[in-house]
Amino acid sequence: METFLNSIVYQNVPASDIERAFELESQGYPPEEAATLEKLEYRQKNAPKLFLGAYLPSIPSNNNNEYLIGFIVSTLTTSHFLTEESMSNHEPDGKTVCIHSVCIDKQYRRRGIATDLLKEYIERLKNLYKYERIVLISHKHLIPLYQKVGFICKGESEIVHGNEKWFDLVLEL
Repeated sequence: METFLNSIVYQNVPASDIERAFELESQGYPPEEAATLEKLEYRQKNAPKLFLGAYLPSIPSNNNNEYLIGFIVSTLTTSHFLTEESMSNHEPDGKTVCIHSVCIDKQYRRRGIATDLLKEYIERLKNLYKYERIVLISHKHLIPLYQKVGFICKGESEIVHGNEKWFDLVLEL
């Protein structure tokens, strides 16, 4: 495994990094599926503890600040599954964490960062004890990534978002 992976820092994404998160979102999803800058700002403002970033420390070209190379962003719902409504709203009293995006910078993909970020995210959510499950929708080719960290595929999703079919995945906490 590459040595820089050991230096990745996981921390909540501040409002100052939302534009960088939007760049990653735009790289990672087709335009009809990508969250808008406004949606990412909404999620960061309303559910900041559910917006976790993977950062590389101190890159000289970035004024020696940590550099966001990936993130997971979620909101809460009172539903047991991700729904069209829960994709747009955050219900602070919800017990279900709805993952909206898992994004990794193109140049850092296929190095285990998404897996490590998901494991860190799940561990943090387990330690908070107030959530019951994590849900997400995934395209078929990414289901193995999520299964590797404990998600169970429940079948094809009723959600229509973009042109490809989605599948519902759940991880009970």
